[in-house]
Amino acid sequence: MKVTPLKVFLSYITVILICVILYFSLPETFSREITFGDSLYFSVVTITTLGYGDLSPISSAGKTIAATEALLGVILMGVFLLAVSSQLIEREERKRIDAAKANLKAQYNAWRQNIMFSLVFLAEPRQGVRSDLAEKLTDVKYFREYFKEDDSARWYSIANNLTSDSYYSNEIINGIEALQHHIEIFVTVVRVSDAELLKQLTQYVDHLRNMRKRNLDDYDDQKGLMRDLWSILAQWDLSSGDHNKDILLDVIEKI
Repeated sequence: MKVTPLKVFLSYITVILICVILYFSLPETFSREITFGDSLYFSVVTITTLGYGDLSPISSAGKTIAATEALLGVILMGVFLLAVSSQLIEREERKRIDAAKANLKAQYNAWRQNIMFSLVFLAEPRQGVRSDLAEKLTDVKYFREYFKEDDSARWYSIANNLTSDSYYSNEIINGIEALQHHIEIFVTVVRVSDAELLKQLTQYVDHLRNMRKRNLDDYDDQKGLMRDLWSILAQWDLSSGDHNKDILLDVIEKI
């Protein structure tokens, strides 16, 4: 169970009240008869270790309770300060993680839009790219419909135009490398502690690394790169087909 400043404070108050009842209830604890207010006063000055000396227990039970309360007061005060410090550190850590998450999301969304320009140009190099089309294609449903029209002619056209000396082909590879780099920085900055999430991010990075190694002049590598791009941009995999889940964004949200 997580220790918070509030829980420690409530424990502190509980100790005070328990001791108040004990001081007031036990017979012959003090040299004179005390009121409930006197008992509360003595409990507070004891747990805070002020000890004015104007009221002191004379019985063994009273001395034991007072000594225990004073010791608990010192311990609880230390735990309270530690809990406050930990909470402040956690808040700063959360801010750092949230900033890293926001940055990676922004980089990923920018990558998706940039890669759409390259894909559209490679699909129809003679027609150019409309300024709004790349943004529309970041919508998964629209992306699937656009590239599946005419028996996926546009998608096959991209594969035919992928070459190592093509500017837009190299833009795709460079974009993949940049995204890989951003994810690696994110993992380092955030220090992901969840083993499963770290595994998924590592697999994603390995996937991007393998995509970068594709030989754009080799037919099989061209097909492999197109399949890899489709799996990310169309949210698809070989086993389940369209799964409608952005793996990277899903992992980021869980961190």
